[in-house]
Amino acid sequence: MHPILQQIADALLRLKGVGAFDPLAVPPQVLPHLFILELHPDSAAGSHLRVRLTGTALDRAFERNLRGHDLEEFLHGPYSADVLAGFHRCAAEHKPIWMRQIVSIRDKVPRFVEGVACFVAPNLIYGGLVFGEIARSDAPAGFEMQLL
Repeated sequence: MHPILQQIADALLRLKGVGAFDPLAVPPQVLPHLFILELHPDSAAGSHLRVRLTGTALDRAFERNLRGHDLEEFLHGPYSADVLAGFHRCAAEHKPIWMRQIVSIRDKVPRFVEGVACFVAPNLIYGGLVFGEIARSDAPAGFEMQLL
Protein backbone atom coordinates (compact mmCIF):
# COMPACT_ATOMS: atom_id res chain seq x y z
CA MET A 1 0.00 0.00 0.00
CA HIS A 2 1.23 3.49 -0.85
CA PRO A 3 2.61 5.24 2.29
CA ILE A 4 0.11 8.14 2.02
CA LEU A 5 -2.76 5.68 1.81
CA GLN A 6 -1.42 3.79 4.80
CA GLN A 7 -1.55 7.01 6.84
CA ILE A 8 -5.11 7.68 5.66
CA ALA A 9 -6.16 4.09 6.37
CA ASP A 10 -4.69 4.24 9.87
CA ALA A 11 -6.65 7.44 10.61
CA LEU A 12 -9.88 6.07 9.14
CA LEU A 13 -9.66 2.79 11.02
CA ARG A 14 -9.64 4.78 14.26
CA LEU A 15 -12.94 6.55 13.43
CA LYS A 16 -15.80 6.09 15.86
CA GLY A 17 -18.42 8.25 14.11
CA VAL A 18 -19.02 11.04 11.64
CA GLY A 19 -17.75 13.73 13.99
CA ALA A 20 -14.66 11.78 14.97
CA PHE A 21 -12.44 12.56 11.96
CA ASP A 22 -10.04 15.37 12.75
CA PRO A 23 -8.08 16.58 9.72
CA LEU A 24 -5.52 18.08 12.09
CA ALA A 25 -4.73 14.57 13.34
CA VAL A 26 -3.29 13.48 9.98
CA PRO A 27 -0.07 14.70 8.37
CA PRO A 28 -0.70 17.68 6.06
CA GLN A 29 0.67 15.81 3.03
CA VAL A 30 -2.28 13.38 3.07
CA LEU A 31 -5.02 16.05 3.00
CA PRO A 32 -4.93 16.58 -0.79
CA HIS A 33 -5.72 12.87 -1.25
CA LEU A 34 -8.84 12.67 0.95
CA PHE A 35 -12.42 12.32 -0.23
CA ILE A 36 -15.87 11.99 1.31
CA LEU A 37 -18.73 10.29 -0.52
CA GLU A 38 -22.38 10.41 0.53
CA LEU A 39 -24.78 7.57 -0.23
CA HIS A 40 -28.09 8.76 -1.67
CA PRO A 41 -30.70 5.98 -1.75
CA ASP A 42 -32.86 6.36 -4.82
CA SER A 43 -34.47 3.06 -5.76
CA ALA A 44 -34.23 -0.69 -5.55
CA ALA A 45 -31.33 -0.39 -7.97
CA GLY A 46 -29.06 0.90 -5.21
CA SER A 47 -27.61 4.22 -4.22
CA HIS A 48 -25.84 7.05 -5.94
CA LEU A 49 -22.49 8.04 -4.47
CA ARG A 50 -22.29 11.84 -4.36
CA VAL A 51 -18.92 13.49 -3.85
CA ARG A 52 -19.08 15.78 -0.82
CA LEU A 53 -15.39 16.62 -0.57
CA THR A 54 -12.21 16.01 -2.53
CA GLY A 55 -8.67 17.05 -1.87
CA THR A 56 -6.77 19.16 -4.34
CA ALA A 57 -4.73 16.21 -5.67
CA LEU A 58 -7.93 14.50 -6.81
CA ASP A 59 -9.41 17.59 -8.47
CA ARG A 60 -6.10 18.15 -10.22
CA ALA A 61 -5.94 14.54 -11.44
CA PHE A 62 -9.49 14.66 -12.82
CA GLU A 63 -8.95 18.21 -14.13
CA ARG A 64 -12.13 19.52 -12.49
CA ASN A 65 -13.83 20.04 -9.17
CA LEU A 66 -15.72 16.86 -8.34
CA ARG A 67 -17.69 18.18 -5.37
CA GLY A 68 -21.44 17.76 -5.82
CA HIS A 69 -21.13 15.25 -8.66
CA ASP A 70 -22.18 11.63 -8.51
CA LEU A 71 -19.27 9.22 -8.73
CA GLU A 72 -21.15 7.38 -11.45
CA GLU A 73 -20.88 10.49 -13.68
CA PHE A 74 -17.13 10.44 -14.13
CA LEU A 75 -15.88 6.91 -13.49
CA HIS A 76 -15.07 5.23 -16.77
CA GLY A 77 -13.11 2.37 -18.13
CA PRO A 78 -13.28 -1.38 -17.96
CA TYR A 79 -13.19 -1.57 -14.14
CA SER A 80 -15.52 1.29 -13.19
CA ALA A 81 -18.29 -1.16 -12.29
CA ASP A 82 -15.85 -3.00 -10.02
CA VAL A 83 -14.87 0.24 -8.29
CA LEU A 84 -18.52 1.19 -7.72
CA ALA A 85 -19.25 -2.31 -6.44
CA GLY A 86 -16.31 -1.97 -4.03
CA PHE A 87 -17.70 1.26 -2.58
CA HIS A 88 -21.16 -0.27 -2.29
CA ARG A 89 -19.69 -3.33 -0.57
CA CYS A 90 -17.85 -1.06 1.88
CA ALA A 91 -21.14 0.69 2.69
CA ALA A 92 -23.29 -2.44 2.89
CA GLU A 93 -20.89 -4.48 5.00
CA HIS A 94 -19.48 -1.52 7.00
CA LYS A 95 -15.98 -2.85 6.33
CA PRO A 96 -13.02 -0.79 5.10
CA ILE A 97 -11.51 -1.68 1.74
CA TRP A 98 -8.41 -1.16 -0.39
CA MET A 99 -8.63 -1.06 -4.20
CA ARG A 100 -6.12 -0.67 -7.03
CA GLN A 101 -6.29 -0.56 -10.81
CA ILE A 102 -4.57 0.90 -13.86
CA VAL A 103 -6.40 3.86 -15.40
CA SER A 104 -5.94 6.41 -18.15
CA ILE A 105 -7.65 9.75 -17.61
CA ARG A 106 -8.27 12.01 -20.59
CA ASP A 107 -5.66 10.53 -22.88
CA LYS A 108 -2.90 10.65 -20.25
CA VAL A 109 -0.36 7.89 -19.80
CA PRO A 110 -1.88 4.98 -17.83
CA ARG A 111 -1.12 5.09 -14.10
CA PHE A 112 -1.78 2.97 -11.07
CA VAL A 113 -4.63 4.33 -8.97
CA GLU A 114 -4.90 3.05 -5.43
CA GLY A 115 -7.53 3.91 -2.83
CA VAL A 116 -8.90 3.12 0.60
CA ALA A 117 -12.45 3.63 1.85
CA CYS A 118 -14.20 3.32 5.19
CA PHE A 119 -17.94 3.54 5.91
CA VAL A 120 -18.96 6.13 8.50
CA ALA A 121 -22.55 5.96 9.75
CA PRO A 122 -25.09 6.96 8.86
CA ASN A 123 -24.37 7.38 5.13
CA LEU A 124 -20.81 8.48 4.39
CA ILE A 125 -17.69 6.87 2.96
CA TYR A 126 -14.40 8.50 3.90
CA GLY A 127 -11.35 7.62 1.90
CA GLY A 128 -8.16 8.46 0.13
CA LEU A 129 -6.89 8.09 -3.40
CA VAL A 130 -3.37 8.18 -4.81
CA PHE A 131 -2.35 8.31 -8.46
CA GLY A 132 0.86 6.34 -8.56
CA GLU A 133 3.66 5.56 -10.89
CA ILE A 134 3.25 5.21 -14.62
CA ALA A 135 2.13 1.71 -15.49
CA ARG A 136 4.68 -0.34 -17.40
CA SER A 137 3.56 -1.42 -20.83
CA ASP A 138 3.81 -5.03 -19.65
CA ALA A 139 1.88 -4.40 -16.39
CA PRO A 140 -1.14 -6.69 -16.20
CA ALA A 141 -4.43 -4.86 -16.56
CA GLY A 142 -6.87 -5.60 -13.81
CA PHE A 143 -8.62 -4.61 -10.66
CA GLU A 144 -7.70 -5.62 -7.14
CA MET A 145 -9.74 -5.23 -3.97
CA GLN A 146 -9.38 -6.52 -0.43
CA LEU A 147 -10.68 -5.74 3.02
CA LEU A 148 -8.39 -3.71 5.26
